[in-house]
Amino acid sequence: MQRLGAPVWLLAIGFLSACDQIEDLRERFLPRDEAGPSVSSELAAAIDLYEAGEMRAAADELETLVVVEPSEPDAFYYLGRCYLGLAGDEADPASELTPEERQSLNAFNTALTLNPRHAEAAMGIGDLYARRVPAERRRRRRSEQEQEAESFALEAYQRAVTIDPKQAEAQRRFAAFLERVGQVELAEAAHKAAAAAAQGNPDIAPEYYAAYGRFLASQPDRAEEAINQLELAQMVRGDDPQLRQEIAELYSGIGHQYFEEQRYSLAEQTLTKAYQMFPDKSYPAAQETSSTLNQLRAIRGR
Repeated sequence: MQRLGAPVWLLAIGFLSACDQIEDLRERFLPRDEAGPSVSSELAAAIDLYEAGEMRAAADELETLVVVEPSEPDAFYYLGRCYLGLAGDEADPASELTPEERQSLNAFNTALTLNPRHAEAAMGIGDLYARRVPAERRRRRRSEQEQEAESFALEAYQRAVTIDPKQAEAQRRFAAFLERVGQVELAEAAHKAAAAAAQGNPDIAPEYYAAYGRFLASQPDRAEEAINQLELAQMVRGDDPQLRQEIAELYSGIGHQYFEEQRYSLAEQTLTKAYQMFPDKSYPAAQETSSTLNQLRAIRGR
C-alpha cells in the first residue's frame, strides 16, 4: 500500500532564520501598501464563495486565479481549504490520500513554499492529517498509517504555532488534536495559549475562553476552573443561553457532589445558584436540580 505523502516542508524546514524573523516584523508593522499588495478582487470573490460553503465553485475560481497569479500564497491556501472541504470531515486511516486530499496538500505546500511563514497553510496540513487519526477512546492497535498521519498532523500544527504563537485558531486546533490523541497536558497548554492570544479581541475571545472552559469541564475535578473560564466568556459575550446552560450544569454537578458528601448547606447554596441559572427550567438537568433541592429542604425541615 502506498504510504501517505509527507508534506514537502517537513523535509526541509528547521528553525526560523533571521530573514524569516525580519520578514515577520516587516509584515506585522509596515502599513499594508508597504508590506505588499492587497488581496485581489478575484481572490476576495473566491473567499466569499468558500465562506458561503460553495467549495466547488470557489475551487474553480481559485484554480483559474493561481494560473494568473502563481505567486499569491493566499490563493493556494484557500484552494487547499476548498479541496479539504470537498474531501469531507473524516477519512479512512488505512486508505491512501484521496484525489481531493492530494490536491489540498499540494495547494497548502505551495502556499508554504511561496511564504514559509504562512501559519494558516501549516494549520491546514494539520487539519488534513488530523482527519485520519482516530480519537484516543476509539483506538485499539494503531496502524502504521495512523501513526504516520498523527506524526504529520503534530508536526504541521507545531509548525503553525511556531510561526505565529499568537494565532488563536491554530492554537485551538492544535489543542483539540492533542486532546483527541490523549496528550492532555499539552492540550491544556495550547488551550491556554489560544485564550491568551484571543484576549485582546472581544469579538473572538469568548469562543476561545469557552473552548478552554469545555476542555476543563471534561477533566476530573476541574469543574470550578471550567466555570471561571465559561463565566469569563459570558462576561465578554453578554447573556448567552448556551453558556448559561453549561455553567448551570457544572454548578449542579458540584452541588450534587456536596449532597452526596452530606455537606447539605453548601449543596443547597450551589444547587440554588444552578437552578436559577438554567435558562430552561424544564430541561432534565434543571428538573433533577429542583428535585434535589426539595430533598434538601425536607432534610432542613426535620
